Amino acid sequence: MLEFLEIFVGDGQGLLVDARMPDVYAAATLPGAVNLPAQTLRADNPYRDDLLTALGVRNGDHAGAFDLMFFGAGADDQDAPNALRSLLETGYPATKLKYYRGGMDNWRALGLTVAGKL
Repeated sequence: MLEFLEIFVGDGQGLLVDARMPDVYAAATLPGAVNLPAQTLRADNPYRDDLLTALGVRNGDHAGAFDLMFFGAGADDQDAPNALRSLLETGYPATKLKYYRGGMDNWRALGLTVAGKL
């Protein structure tokens, strides 16, 4: 996780993505994370193509897509895995997708900094 933040996020090539709902994200998240709820990446969202464009996908071409590190509440939370599955269904390259399984629970347990209202 820390290596991803340093290499990809630090160089503007990747995003740290909080897959939880906006109200939970606003209360507390990992520093530097953007909010992209898993539900917004489902195939039935009419704005999904706009989201993919924001992630660097151009007309179905994933060559310029960002590297993404997804996380949710913790190891038992399904938000991040659901978001990853939805992106894979669009053809998003698996090599550009990462998953921080420990999520917020693990981050807090390690005593690391948290952003938000707390």
